[in-house]
Amino acid sequence: MYLTRKTFKRIASLLCIGISASYASAQAAECEYVVSNEWGSGFTAAVRITNNTSTPINGWEVSWAYTDGSKRTSGWNASVDGNNPYTATPIGWNSTINPGSTVEFGVQGTKGSGSAQTPVVTGDVCSSGPSSSSSSSSSSSSSSSSSSSSGSTGSTSSSSSSSSSSSSSSSSSSSTSGGGACVCNWWGHSTFAICENQDSGWGNENGTSCIGEQTCRNDQSPTSGGGVECGSSSSSSSSSSSSSSSSSSSSSSSSSSGSTTSSSSSSSSSSSSSSSSSSSSSSSSSSSSGDPIARVDNPFVGAKWYVDPVWSGKAAGEPGGSAIAGEPTFVWMDRIGAIAGPADGDGLGLRGHLDEALAQNANLFQFVVYDLPNRDCAALASNGELRISENGFEIYKNDYIGEIVSILSDSKYRELRIAAVIEVDSLPNLITNLNEPDCAEANGPGGYVDGIRYALQQLGTLDNVYSYVDIAHSGWLGWSSNFGPAVNLIGDAVGDLGSGINPISGFVSNSANYTPVEEPYLPDPNLQVGGMPIKSADFYEYNNYLEELSFVTDWRNAMVSRGLPSNIGMLIDTGRNGWGGSGRPSGVSSSSNLNTFVNESRIDRREHRGNWCNQSGGVGYRPQAEPHAGVDAYVWVKPQGESDGISDPNFPIDPNDPNKQHDPMCDPFAQNRYDSQYGTGAVDNAPHAGRWFPEVFKILVDNAYPPL
Repeated sequence: MYLTRKTFKRIASLLCIGISASYASAQAAECEYVVSNEWGSGFTAAVRITNNTSTPINGWEVSWAYTDGSKRTSGWNASVDGNNPYTATPIGWNSTINPGSTVEFGVQGTKGSGSAQTPVVTGDVCSSGPSSSSSSSSSSSSSSSSSSSSGSTGSTSSSSSSSSSSSSSSSSSSSTSGGGACVCNWWGHSTFAICENQDSGWGNENGTSCIGEQTCRNDQSPTSGGGVECGSSSSSSSSSSSSSSSSSSSSSSSSSSGSTTSSSSSSSSSSSSSSSSSSSSSSSSSSSSGDPIARVDNPFVGAKWYVDPVWSGKAAGEPGGSAIAGEPTFVWMDRIGAIAGPADGDGLGLRGHLDEALAQNANLFQFVVYDLPNRDCAALASNGELRISENGFEIYKNDYIGEIVSILSDSKYRELRIAAVIEVDSLPNLITNLNEPDCAEANGPGGYVDGIRYALQQLGTLDNVYSYVDIAHSGWLGWSSNFGPAVNLIGDAVGDLGSGINPISGFVSNSANYTPVEEPYLPDPNLQVGGMPIKSADFYEYNNYLEELSFVTDWRNAMVSRGLPSNIGMLIDTGRNGWGGSGRPSGVSSSSNLNTFVNESRIDRREHRGNWCNQSGGVGYRPQAEPHAGVDAYVWVKPQGESDGISDPNFPIDPNDPNKQHDPMCDPFAQNRYDSQYGTGAVDNAPHAGRWFPEVFKILVDNAYPPL
């Protein structure tokens, strides 16, 4: 049934008097509203439309309304009309939704009464109208009775495509279990309360661990004897078949310890599934309290991501910065002193950030491990504090990794999923820069491979930590002469970590870099222009990869072929690779000259692809889970506004980190070290790496794509 705006208003008015609607199985798409973050009087949210059919959806229109006084103030990735109800339509590039794919657009607004509301999303592409118009008082009092946590970065989502049988089953059991009558007998040996406010994943309500009902139902071994138990009878046989309609999210996943559950077909419970049900659930999913910690396939799905209040405050204080200040970024542990917190108070320290994550009621914390001996061996801007020749490996193990693991092991953080990016730009240097003495030394004992394996092994003992190893980006390792050797070196470095150690969750590309996720007007590197393939243009120099998505897809496949778990996932840093603004091309060039064709068509507007320091890029795709098959998330590893390196060759020493130097690639008046006919493209007046740089923050916000 097509819901006109008038019809939608009538439904909204019914919702206001306590009558809720559950929606029948999806006819075309799963439509979800996901609360991403909320603070004070504001919130951000995402609306996701997943095509569950075998044919493309060409054009879409969806609507939603708030019943608590909330208002939409801005958004991205869609054209929005109306004023409660709101109606969203595509902005051109996201008009078509291919089978199994998802389109997502963002919403920012002010809250009404209480927490940010999760309204129902309707539209002709979504599932058809209400199958029931009655509800109990318990289901009308909580928006989560008809919601799942499978959205991108939010803690709750309203899905209009869950089956009516699932919706009614979940509603009735949850209301009963909320009173304490029902419990989850997890794998037949541990008992947990059923969550009142979420249907999938793990939670903590009223100071007690709980599990979503559908997660409990769907993730049981057939022989475990576990399941949902109400009173003296077991409900475990009541069917995981009453699950939400499957979505593309079930096909892309991250790492698994192989220690808990089998993957569910329900998109709403995908956040708590694991890749293997054959191994013991107790051997590696236990904590100091003895309760199991369920590792998930993708820690970013169904999670409320941590927002760094230090970065958020700086961003909100810049013109236009409030548009992204509520987004989640990674916290960098870039020296031993950062673990406790810097002396000048410009940060919280690791424990302070973790405590803040708990205060935010977040269940996902993101940070970067970045202090290898001989760090940044081929550059100068981020030179590290440890030297291999000065016992750096032992210091790294004991004073750096040891301290981090000790803090993360604190039982009060056991409910947090912790995503760790491991040592940015390290292992790729061992492929291309062994002519540098520091890199040659880092290729030996106590160097990069030893350091990263040690970090992975130590972090791998913690079931709530998900490690992603950095692989630079396509503009570095994309040439076939680099790609194959990198797969072999890095594959050996991260494989076979030892008995009882969780494998890595996957890899991360484009950390702190500017390479676009996709080049929309250059989809084929082998397309002939002027008798030559696009990849042979001066800008690409015969690199097989013009963008990150194809690079990470092939990288993932290569690693699985080497024997890594088939459900490893990829992360792409999209914080600065949007390349929007007035200079963004709007179509394919008509030139027959190869270089002109490429330069007029590419959205990456760097003078040279090797330029990496403080470029005039733009805020890219907002952090979100499962944007593509095999991609666990778009993330913001490098927070916008933090400098890549100091621009002044006659630099003052950074008192917090005196090892940082000036790199000529950060000098706007210097030549590119890789090709002297080009400049560096660096923005002037930059402070030391990691320090706040207002000028570049403004450029990134102004050039955001999708626009803010």
